[in-house]
Amino acid sequence: MRITVLFKRKSNITALSEHEIMLGEQRVKIEKLTIAKWRELFTTVDKLPGLIVQVLSAPQEDFYPYVIAALDMAFDEIAQIVAVLTGLDADYITNNVGVDELIEYITKTITLNRLDAVAKNVKSLLPKPTQE
Repeated sequence: MRITVLFKRKSNITALSEHEIMLGEQRVKIEKLTIAKWRELFTTVDKLPGLIVQVLSAPQEDFYPYVIAALDMAFDEIAQIVAVLTGLDADYITNNVGVDELIEYITKTITLNRLDAVAKNVKSLLPKPTQE
């Protein structure tokens, strides 16, 4: 009888789809970034672009310390970005979501929206520096 009860409880749990993830106790969807979402994101981003440039230009032997220092400085902004993307409250994210979950969510968002290809395409549109 106990096995039946456990089975019934398990059957009530629905599996996550390919474009869903758990952040803390909340199920969220990983969605396409629309122009409206981009605009909303740009109003929340302040320190992050500068930190990314610092990490990318860090000497290879110091890369991981740079990443750790940048993450420490950017956690509030990362929580706000994920809040905009998911609709969750930034305080909920700060107090209930693990760093591993945040990184996984951001990685899946980048993959779904092909942001690596977008960055390459945008870079190809920029004028090339002239040599004198």
